[in-house]
Amino acid sequence: MSKFDDLLKQIGTGAWNVFVVVAMLYWIPQIANQHMGAAFLTPDLHHTCRLPSDAVSESTNDTRSQCMYNATTSGGGTEERPCFQWDFDNSTYTNTITSEFNLVCDRGYFRAAFKSVFFFGSFFGAMLNGWLSDRLGRKIMLTVGSVSFTFMSVILPWLPSVDAMLSFRFFMGLMDSTSVHAGYTLAMEVTEPKYRATVGILIYLPWALYVIILGGYGYLLRDWRWLSVTTSLPALLFLPVLLLLDESPRWLIVRGRYDDALQVLRKAARWNKAELPAEGELLALMDDIKKETLLATKESEGSASGFVSSVKNIVEDVIVLVRTRRMRSITLSFYAQSFVLGMVYYGLSFGADKLGVDPFAYMAISGVMEIPGGTVTIPLAEKMGRRSSSTLFFVVTAGSLLVLGFIPTTLEWLVLTMAMVGRLAITAAYQIVILYVSELFPTEVRVRGIGTCSMMSASGAILAPFILEILGSIRAWVPLVMFGVASFLASVTTFWLPESRTAPMLDTVASLEAAHKEAKDPRDPRWANEHTEEVYACGLTLCKIRALWRRVCYGKILAAVGDTTRAATELINQFRLLPFSIRTGALAPKTCKPKTNEHGDKAAFIRWNMEPYKIRKIKTKMILRKIHICSAIKVCSFRYATLCITV
Repeated sequence: MSKFDDLLKQIGTGAWNVFVVVAMLYWIPQIANQHMGAAFLTPDLHHTCRLPSDAVSESTNDTRSQCMYNATTSGGGTEERPCFQWDFDNSTYTNTITSEFNLVCDRGYFRAAFKSVFFFGSFFGAMLNGWLSDRLGRKIMLTVGSVSFTFMSVILPWLPSVDAMLSFRFFMGLMDSTSVHAGYTLAMEVTEPKYRATVGILIYLPWALYVIILGGYGYLLRDWRWLSVTTSLPALLFLPVLLLLDESPRWLIVRGRYDDALQVLRKAARWNKAELPAEGELLALMDDIKKETLLATKESEGSASGFVSSVKNIVEDVIVLVRTRRMRSITLSFYAQSFVLGMVYYGLSFGADKLGVDPFAYMAISGVMEIPGGTVTIPLAEKMGRRSSSTLFFVVTAGSLLVLGFIPTTLEWLVLTMAMVGRLAITAAYQIVILYVSELFPTEVRVRGIGTCSMMSASGAILAPFILEILGSIRAWVPLVMFGVASFLASVTTFWLPESRTAPMLDTVASLEAAHKEAKDPRDPRWANEHTEEVYACGLTLCKIRALWRRVCYGKILAAVGDTTRAATELINQFRLLPFSIRTGALAPKTCKPKTNEHGDKAAFIRWNMEPYKIRKIKTKMILRKIHICSAIKVCSFRYATLCITV
């Protein structure tokens, strides 16, 4: 534990820490409006060309959902001309950006661009926010990001053109990433270590609750402009809170601003009713914290490097992540999974109009699926492991989406059910992969790995709306089947990843490569060198079982029925309690013979581990069969003893 964490433990958890966390719990739902609300602003509406005066009779212009109409030429003939005005189906929405700005036919790509450009801004925000937050401070970047985001979201509905809206959406995505990253970092840096995992999971729970509310509110207010304005106004209440928030004391200490850090720490102690060390002791502690942090993060070099050098560092970060063999397999696997997660998650979020289901119910139920997907999955990952659970949820996502290609659209309830199963599974996979990434990347590249994975996720989110628009024009189920295939391929990439549930978190790339070369797997002969004692103890147990089995075969069991039965029971139970990997590595029928060495031979077991794994696996099955025979003999011995006593 770091010295700053020790200082946080002295301050404790109280009003000061809780205030920061609650502030972020309020801010997170405000950005969900721009992420998810776009589905109500630019839907794919049923439309019909509004015939101009030069069009021929309507009977010859079957232009329903078409982009051309038949017009009369000056010579008396007819020709096809592009349509410029349309009549839209307003049975679901009163007014949308699609209908107001005619985003159909040649302008249909604007619907996808309206959604994608926000994530395009988030992509660049992910590149810059870490550098800006480290250089300017967490509070300043949270303030700049939240204030800019709030005012642009309120102004956006009143802009006169789609081009202006796209520009605003890009900068809103930039500010969204900036405010969330800075706010999340601030909340984590003021939270006690024992509560960080809980806060890290629950801080995004209001997102799911807001999505549920958004589905119901969109049903009540179906005009895009008023929906956008009224859902943006609550963000204004967050702005006065910024005046009461403090800068991260950890950042102030690292930057050498001890006076400001002292002021913040005294306020924290006052709000939490705690006591701080003496000022001299506290200043000395700050010096130690600064040295410790700069040594671990090398922030002194990054802070003085400037923006151009920061961009170079991003390129170097990617090179470091793919330079060595084991690190490259981990990085590329996580990149593929992150890309698929962003694409499928937002593809399902915006896919209601392609599925032909009620968009408001679809949005509300999607929010309900977010709750178990973001809470229950972490305990499940603790029990099953990261690799198995992520593979499971990717496969469930793939199965539920691939089935949609065979379900008639008339069965709306079944279509909605399978889509929600996919939404639940992809949300669960999202949470597990985030945890998996944070555990598997070594400390020296963990921030780089998480940041670049976020960029890959944003890349998938950018493409998702275009996939829906382009492939959805062929068949409504085609993009969803593509998402299913991508999810299945993502599940395959998990096999290149080691399990991290019980493994220690490594500090350097070199230690990761060394751990891979040392091969902790019992299939590698070098594994036995580090588990000699376990192998020896397991082999000794096996030798005794084999000796007992031989004794039974020679009929000697009649001489000591009770002792043999108890010995068999004890040895079999002892052997079964050992880990399977050790049992597999230790079983050596040919080298462990009771008549020559009843107590086993350590060198023999080392030689045994040098044999191919397949041979040991076959021998394992042979011995396990003999163990079952011992179990059967134990039962027969008990029955024979009972018979003798009866006679």
